[in-house]
Amino acid sequence: MLDKVEIQRIVDKIVASEYYEGDYGDVIDNEDLVLSNVEESDRENVPKDYLDFLKSFGFGELDSAFYIDDGLSTHSSICGKNIEAFEGVYIFAGNSGEILYGFDSQSHWAIVELSAELDRAEMVCDDFSTFILNKLKYLEGLVGWRANN
Repeated sequence: MLDKVEIQRIVDKIVASEYYEGDYGDVIDNEDLVLSNVEESDRENVPKDYLDFLKSFGFGELDSAFYIDDGLSTHSSICGKNIEAFEGVYIFAGNSGEILYGFDSQSHWAIVELSAELDRAEMVCDDFSTFILNKLKYLEGLVGWRANN
């Protein structure tokens, strides 16, 4: 379950920082748009906390180290090639570099990290709520470091 108070506190701190240059915050509540690239058979299993996050907090570049897409996409639609290890993975975020984050629909919708250099996915978290709170706390630390250096 999303800790909406803590998430809002961290998001507010990040976007209010002196060096913030992102475009974060447009919300999307049209689930059909969010799920338009998801297989019909997978749609009912997309984590509800992820959909709730997009409705409540939105999408966009929260920091140069992290952005959240406005919907789910397959790895092949982003990278232009099919990699067997990434079948069933739906991308929802990245770091504006070589790292993508996605849901592995074949592993109970766990969060996986995909590297452009590796043809494998590494599980980083069991659920979206824990993942997003940990990622936001990491970004909050970056914002604090930038302010002090």
